[in-house]
Amino acid sequence: MGASGDLLFGKLATGKGYCTQEQVDKCVAIQAADPDRVPLGRILVQEGFLSEEQHSELLALQRKNMIAVDPLHRKTKEATLFGKLAVHEKLVTEEQLNECLRLQARDGEKRTLGEIMVSRGYLNRAQVEQLLGRQLKKIMSCPACQLSFTVVTVAPQKKISCPRCRGELREGKPSDSVRTDAEFATTIVRAMRTEGPKPSPPERPAPPPGAKRLKVNCIICNNTFEDVVDATGRVRCPSCHVTYGL
Repeated sequence: MGASGDLLFGKLATGKGYCTQEQVDKCVAIQAADPDRVPLGRILVQEGFLSEEQHSELLALQRKNMIAVDPLHRKTKEATLFGKLAVHEKLVTEEQLNECLRLQARDGEKRTLGEIMVSRGYLNRAQVEQLLGRQLKKIMSCPACQLSFTVVTVAPQKKISCPRCRGELREGKPSDSVRTDAEFATTIVRAMRTEGPKPSPPERPAPPPGAKRLKVNCIICNNTFEDVVDATGRVRCPSCHVTYGL
């Protein structure tokens, strides 16, 4: 099942309490050095961290969850595309990509794959912006609101307005950080200002099991709403359709 399958297997193994994160990390390192790319589960068994019975149980759970499109797989779907582009452009290696995907899969990690790659010194800001552009995304900022956005746009528009103050957004942001305050699609924002059918917002990663609904005051339109935090730690305002982390 590849990198995403190994990520899920490791998460299931630690979630079940069959092994520790340190043991999983050790086996991941062994796997990275193995030219035959033995599956993570088999290495855990070989190292004595899992029994054959536990391995079989986790394999069945892995297949079930992958078929059902589990939250981890959906969370990494877009990140994997970003990573594959980075490898294709020879900006990072497969090993560096898999390392960063494993870091992103850790509990409580809310950074994007691009942010993690920058923090590891594998990419710089200009390279992240280049790869985002290949995904029809760009980093923009509002001088008035002091907010930054990841903007999804399918056309090279001359002017993109801030969803908060309606002022004109500028390309990039003042700091070297690639972290943004929120994300929105220009097609959604434009449709909100006109009559007629509105396009569906981009699909969000499924919320983690047992997630609770939270009362949130939108940082963009000041609308108060209730939502479940998704697998990437973000909520989406039903009024302005902007997504952002809590």
